[in-house]
Amino acid sequence: MNTNWKDPSFIIGNVATGSNFYLRNDIVEDVWSQLKKGNSVLLAAPRRVGKTSVMQYIAKQPTENYKLIFQDIEGINSANEFFERIYTLLLTCLNKMEKAKELGGDFVALLKSINKIGAGGIERQLKTPDFLKATNTLLAKINENKDIENIILLLDEFPIVLFNIDKKDAISILENLRRWRQQPEMNKKVKFVFAGSVGIHYVVDKIKKRSSDLNDLAKINFEPLSENEAHKYIDWATQGATVTYNAELKKYLLSKIQYFVPYFINLLLHEINIQAKKANNPNITTQNIDTAFDTVVKNSDYFKDWKRRLQDYMPKENFAFVNEILIHIAHNEHITLQEIYDKAVKHEKTADYMEFIDDLENDGYITETKNKYCFISPFLSAFWKRNNKIHNT
Repeated sequence: MNTNWKDPSFIIGNVATGSNFYLRNDIVEDVWSQLKKGNSVLLAAPRRVGKTSVMQYIAKQPTENYKLIFQDIEGINSANEFFERIYTLLLTCLNKMEKAKELGGDFVALLKSINKIGAGGIERQLKTPDFLKATNTLLAKINENKDIENIILLLDEFPIVLFNIDKKDAISILENLRRWRQQPEMNKKVKFVFAGSVGIHYVVDKIKKRSSDLNDLAKINFEPLSENEAHKYIDWATQGATVTYNAELKKYLLSKIQYFVPYFINLLLHEINIQAKKANNPNITTQNIDTAFDTVVKNSDYFKDWKRRLQDYMPKENFAFVNEILIHIAHNEHITLQEIYDKAVKHEKTADYMEFIDDLENDGYITETKNKYCFISPFLSAFWKRNNKIHNT
């Protein structure tokens, strides 16, 4: 084997940072544009498109007069724990401001039961403090102080928190966040960026039967790369690598993917590189691309989480309806509105069947063209077909 073989430069699955992060300037600029207008932001995008990477990049690239902090909040188990996290994050940002440090005693005194605030978090006495009350007071103090910089809290996996905790607690979080974003005495200095790998509108609708608590958020869509951008992405990902792609090979590779997000492109580039490296032959062909595509589909670890997410976050009867639609699409390439309705009749979902379709679109499973729905990616379609080989119409 060639010991000088150079692998392409990207990360699959994990958060991309540093030189492995492919900057989407358009998305970053959209987020900053909304924040500077005074809006909080919802990163609305399918899974695996790089929301977390973008959030971490933004947190590490603050502009003047802004303090930002990123936090994955998936493990939070209650409303009070959520409010404690917000309180701690706010204090962390304040401690980075010279002018705010002078007021630190006032902020710390908000909770008499807090003994110490440090890098390890909050050490407290046995009695659990009311962190909602404390956060309300802290936000009001931050809002009225002209010397304090703007604070941006970037919260990842927010929908999972809402889904996993008690419904009453989830409602409390949603309603207080909305109040913080809208009340003039609290909303001038602190803004939020929310994201997660589960569709937040689906989760909120199941909690409150309406998603109006999100209507004030500025929605930033992660559009797929254009074909020209995807060509440039392949050039970036394979720069200095042993396996390279001419214009014809790039075009063929992208024709296999169709939905041009870095994650799907990376899967195919990675598998092509593995097979070429084993053969010690960097000169790939369209046949190599076809073989790599089939291998990626067979490795269900890449895609089974897409199905498991639906199973985990939907009642069994809802999943049965949605999965039947996806199986139909996988075997027939698309599904019509009439066919969707027929399945809704079968599953007794005629009152709200299009809400499920909207959720599948928002979460990046399917897309609509001329009143027909198909998978956004041939990868997903091939996986669902392989995972459900027998299909009864």
